[in-house]
Amino acid sequence: MKFLRQLVKFPDSFRRHRLTLRRGRQSAKEIKNNRAHSWWGKEQPWFPGNTPPRLHNRVTPLVDGENYFSELQTALEQAKSYVFIIGWTFTPYIPLNRQNEPLLQHSRLLEILNEVSLRLPVRILIWSGASFLFQPNMRETSHLQKEVTRCTQGDLKLRLDKSLHFTHCHHQKAIVIDGQVAFIGGMDLTTFMGDRFDTNSHPLRAGINWHDVQLKLEGEVVADVENNFRQRWQAVVEKEDQNLPQRNPVFEPEWNIPTQIVRTIPKGVYQFAKLGEFGIYHSYMSLIAEAKHFIYFENQYFWSPHLLAALAKAMNKTHSNSFRIIVVIPASADDGKFDNDKHVQKLQKLDNGRGVISFYSLYTSGPNMGRNPFTYRDIYVHSKTTIIDDEWLMVGSANLNNRGMITDSEINALVHDQTLAKQLRIELWAEHLNITPEAVSNQEIGELIDREWSTQAATNLEIVKNKKQPLVSTIFPYQIGRMPGAWVLEEIEDLTLEH
Repeated sequence: MKFLRQLVKFPDSFRRHRLTLRRGRQSAKEIKNNRAHSWWGKEQPWFPGNTPPRLHNRVTPLVDGENYFSELQTALEQAKSYVFIIGWTFTPYIPLNRQNEPLLQHSRLLEILNEVSLRLPVRILIWSGASFLFQPNMRETSHLQKEVTRCTQGDLKLRLDKSLHFTHCHHQKAIVIDGQVAFIGGMDLTTFMGDRFDTNSHPLRAGINWHDVQLKLEGEVVADVENNFRQRWQAVVEKEDQNLPQRNPVFEPEWNIPTQIVRTIPKGVYQFAKLGEFGIYHSYMSLIAEAKHFIYFENQYFWSPHLLAALAKAMNKTHSNSFRIIVVIPASADDGKFDNDKHVQKLQKLDNGRGVISFYSLYTSGPNMGRNPFTYRDIYVHSKTTIIDDEWLMVGSANLNNRGMITDSEINALVHDQTLAKQLRIELWAEHLNITPEAVSNQEIGELIDREWSTQAATNLEIVKNKKQPLVSTIFPYQIGRMPGAWVLEEIEDLTLEH
């Protein structure tokens, strides 16, 4: 209890966030009685405050940029009615296919979108950028808007969303094509701060390696992703641009994966959600509270006090079987390692050597031209993926901080399906552990966590010290400590921004 009291002893901004969440839940309370009459009523992670979960869906996980960009390119080129894109920022000339030099030139995003716009409307909505200090800033996004307008000949319109407090951002990442297919997850269509295109093997490359996850959605839930775009677009664009085409999703009878779109919409930003909308917060708190066997996180940031308090309670509960929490975060989160370190230390202290919770990063290796035979570099973990008990999974844009749950606009997909949750866990763990999916599937989860994860991390730590051989996998123990040259900015951010 002492730990919990210390955990919630935060400044006024934290107390203000708690009040915001309570007010935002008022709309949910008004319709909670509907739960009893709904097929999803007894499953607490579903959020009752916006669109309900949909039954008839097909969900396809796309792990890492190569798989996502390939699917996206195909879907864009096959578009028949319209394309809606919502994002944090945008790189016009990012190539979606890197197989050879001609494709590097002819699969560039703006070129594809320009061709699509010659036959149907393309609408893009991104954040307007930061006022100062951080990037992308307003000057850069304004230049981007002019460049896109100058280089397109068809019905393509890119608009900037300026409707947020200057320290916050619009962070949603979603695409809708023809009302039939949607993509949602952590990947922006950009090379800004890192090229999102990477393969599952993450070979050492000139720029930073990048791990991320996207979902391809088909079925009823696509209409909810589209409704999110429609609400935000119509809230910020001129009246003459507000009319948008619409098609209802068509689905097959065998598509039966329950899926809900949950969002963070900050309080007081949009008329369509004056009190705000905090479905992502609700789902995280419910998922953690109901977890029985394991919790698996991949996330860029790990510093929400709400999340840490929920995890602390989960760690101290009596579980019938061994209970484990695995957290995979970047070795050096952009503008956030100092905060990640603080919260990792708090939970490690609470764990007190029990082995309930463990923290990892991802690394890759390759030949070195210098004195040592090999070199090692971290893979940037940008994924926002959660898997609970091989029952639930959630993938989206929201980081595990107050920005993701309270103050930035975010969009996640919450899925309840044992087969899909297990499939995604196996795929991710096979990639990280460098073993076959069959080997992951055939081992008991607790044994994998206690042996494979910890053993491989320890082995890789020794390999990096000696620098004489490649890593056995990408698993690496998370290292606490300030990165050279970064701590001043991290301290400033901790004092001035609401995380």
